[in-house]
Amino acid sequence: MKRLLLCLSTILLFHFSYGQFNYFAANGINTAGTYTDLGTNGSAITTLLGSYDDDNSAPQNIGFNFLFNGTTFTQFVLNTNGSIKLGAVAPPANMYDALNSTEANLIYPLNLDLEGGNNPEYRVYTTGTAPNRVCTIQYKHVSDYYQAPATAPQFADMNFQIKLFETTNNIEFVYGSFVAGGAAAALKLSEVGLKGNTAANSVNVTKSSADTWSSAVFIDGTYTLTAHNIRNTVLPPVGTTYRFVNSLPVDAGVSNLYTLGKIPLGYGAPHVVRALIRNIGSNILSNLPVTLTVSGANSFTNTQTIASLAPGESVVVSFSAYTPGATGTNTVVVNVAPDDNNANNSVVSSQDVTASTYSFADNSSVAGSVGYNNGAGLILNKYTVAGNAYVTYVNVFISNAASNTGNTVYGIITNGAGTILGQSANYLITAADLGKYKSFSILTPPAINNSDVYVGLAQTTNATTGYFPLSTQTESPGRSGAYYILPGLTGGVAPSENSTLGRFMIEAVVSASPLPIGLTSFTGKLQNNTAFLNWITGYEINSDKFVVERSLAGSATWENRGTVAVIGNGAVNSYTFTDAGLTTGRWLYRLKIIDMDGRFSYSQVVVLQLSGKLAFALSQNYPNPVAGITMIQYELGKDANVSFELMSFDGKRLMVQQKGKQVKGAYNIQVDAQSLMLAPGKYIYRLSVEDALTGEVIQLTKNMQVIR
Repeated sequence: MKRLLLCLSTILLFHFSYGQFNYFAANGINTAGTYTDLGTNGSAITTLLGSYDDDNSAPQNIGFNFLFNGTTFTQFVLNTNGSIKLGAVAPPANMYDALNSTEANLIYPLNLDLEGGNNPEYRVYTTGTAPNRVCTIQYKHVSDYYQAPATAPQFADMNFQIKLFETTNNIEFVYGSFVAGGAAAALKLSEVGLKGNTAANSVNVTKSSADTWSSAVFIDGTYTLTAHNIRNTVLPPVGTTYRFVNSLPVDAGVSNLYTLGKIPLGYGAPHVVRALIRNIGSNILSNLPVTLTVSGANSFTNTQTIASLAPGESVVVSFSAYTPGATGTNTVVVNVAPDDNNANNSVVSSQDVTASTYSFADNSSVAGSVGYNNGAGLILNKYTVAGNAYVTYVNVFISNAASNTGNTVYGIITNGAGTILGQSANYLITAADLGKYKSFSILTPPAINNSDVYVGLAQTTNATTGYFPLSTQTESPGRSGAYYILPGLTGGVAPSENSTLGRFMIEAVVSASPLPIGLTSFTGKLQNNTAFLNWITGYEINSDKFVVERSLAGSATWENRGTVAVIGNGAVNSYTFTDAGLTTGRWLYRLKIIDMDGRFSYSQVVVLQLSGKLAFALSQNYPNPVAGITMIQYELGKDANVSFELMSFDGKRLMVQQKGKQVKGAYNIQVDAQSLMLAPGKYIYRLSVEDALTGEVIQLTKNMQVIR
């Protein structure tokens, strides 16, 4: 990190060197072209072992001088696994991972484990006249390698070409016909791109296996989210062309714009916009002006000057901070002066100035998902709060994957030391949550005073079926000081920065006061066919009403059963609600708590079981495992004297409630693991029931799991 004083102002520059490798993602083009089979033109390429599996050719002539990675080449070696190495030295025969190998000067249009299909062939043909000749290298009738128990490949026939262009030193990958094989469709990893000396000195093409080839994008450096993933249900249209354009003499490019996608008025300012600027040309750039322009709801402009930027070098430019004064949508633009390639001279981003929300995510599409698979941990964004505010909600974009359904997550807030400052109730992901933002209401919103705060998603363990719940957007390289991870759920360790996984789609909602309602308890009981609900508030600020919602277990829908107005005098208040006419089943109740501004949050869920049996029953706590508040339901088939106790596994009593005599019906007990300061682990809860008529005592026991 350097601090340079330039003629306009002081700017912060982070330097990245790319040596003489003059291909960059900003110059990459994905286009629809034409595929022309070589037929019998040129020369067939034979391999050293006469094989189509894990084999190399002898050196082949290009037919002209080709400049790549600062070196002039006249030959190449073909590898059967979808790559060539420039020069006369062969790579390893089984090179399936060109990008991460120790080999340099590689060109790989489809690098994975390949073999010959029906009448396979490799061929080279140089056409045209100097100085505009083209060398075409063709892979014909190849397939992906398969072995028992598979009985067929995913791709029975694949055809593709590499084109090397004289003078311009441009490179094209052109894809011909692909035919699906008999194997079931599945994700297959391939690498597509160019490599200089190392994986960092490379430019690659990336897409998910479900995405079309036309949607593939170019990235600088190694893969971070997905490789060039393929499957036999998504084939390339004939003529699909990936073009890698060599540098022009004077070519500055704006590669990334680092700003907030949403910024809260008054809390998120002053805001510093940064941009990654690259010298993609072959000449040194001197005194390069870079300009930030903000327009729309707010106006701002600032220019910084880069004193010198060598070919292949990159810098992150920090502009002067600006403070938005009005809510609305901004258009944020960073641009450099016109040069030999104006196509990469600017980057535009949309920014929403809101009353209360932070977000790094913008309106671009979802690129992937992250998570701890089978494990547990926290995924966090770091935001800076100016002034005093409470973090009241965490909004998380749940990835659109069926494996997320049925797993338990919750919103989480920590400080820089990893100390947990607040969290939401546990939440079980449903199918309705996939592919959209889910809002998590923080149970006790922490106050943040002129400091950084880490907000995000807590993922609990699923040892059987792993899952990746958080969606990401493409950001490569990722900005510094933004994205963090912290394995485990207990905190206590500083989160680790991770800028290689993309842009985490996590929002933080702040407010000048805590949530409008501080709900201290929500319980219910059944008598005959009627539910009696009770709740108590600890404080009420700017609050409007409660909507009582009901759902039958197993249903994905909630119905409105009635509205209760908020008393709203700031004191502790008690509320009741009656819902009659229930039929046999497991009924779920929750409160939708709505404030005067239209914001809302949900309470814990109360579970009432109407079975009609004259028995005593104790249900499993819900949710389980639990990090905050959990509800335990029990049912009395007749009048009884009741007591409840929570114990550690070694028998130590941690909570005792003497309920006394209770009439026939269903009841709830609320346990707050956080306020009881329960350490992670297993606990025992026991219900002691004394029959009011016979005096017989029955004890019912279950286990509860506490996590952090």
